[in-house]
Amino acid sequence: MYKHKVIKWSLCLLIFTFLIIIGKTIWSNTDIAEVSNVSSNSETIVLSKTFKTTNHLSEMVEEADVIVLGKYDGLHSKWNMANNSSYEIQGEDIEGHLFNFHVKEILKGDSVENKILINHRYSESLVLEESNEVIDDNGIILKGATKVFTKKVKNKDPLYIKPNSGDTYIVFLKENSKLEHFYPALEPFMIQFDLRDIAQLKSNLIDWDKNKNKYKFEVKVKEKTFYIENEIDSTIKDNISGKKLKDIKDFVKRSSKMK
Repeated sequence: MYKHKVIKWSLCLLIFTFLIIIGKTIWSNTDIAEVSNVSSNSETIVLSKTFKTTNHLSEMVEEADVIVLGKYDGLHSKWNMANNSSYEIQGEDIEGHLFNFHVKEILKGDSVENKILINHRYSESLVLEESNEVIDDNGIILKGATKVFTKKVKNKDPLYIKPNSGDTYIVFLKENSKLEHFYPALEPFMIQFDLRDIAQLKSNLIDWDKNKNKYKFEVKVKEKTFYIENEIDSTIKDNISGKKLKDIKDFVKRSSKMK
């Protein structure tokens, strides 16, 4: 009788231990499966570019090869700047806007025609890609992609400002003689004048605070969200707005040694 009870209890203990082992194994496998299936549904893409900036009119004059007074007269055409660069990249798309500009007076530079084209860089295209590829936290591919989804989006240039047709401007330029147009010498490059000939410096970087994330947007490709952020570290202090047209013209002419 005693021997029978010992065998019975031993059998129960064995079964109980077996159930614990099985239960622990199932629980552990569930945790691993959950961790393996966790994938990032978002990605941040930070874009940056280098460009020369200044807070001083004297440096604007020094940097520009051509400075003219006149008026914008609407959009002439749009074009892919990447197709005409010396470093063309296959499939890259950089949209430029060529604006008509009627020259009233040359403040610096050689002979300039009465009507010129000024290029404003408008946007660049990005190709975003989402797939069912599985990658672990260490960047190791656990499962190769069998489906790939792409989407082309435009990232507007943070510096772009559409000029007002018919308004008076002084613009600080460099010339691309090969493509027969002009482009900004630096940032800022436009001074706009009102009907009273009072200046307003044009730039999106005036008192710029990068912590405001003004130039950030999101795009969704299937189940993944992409955050596109334009990184800008430069800021501009406006020392020009409020000045009179005559005073600015005189300063530019003196600085560029024109009579």
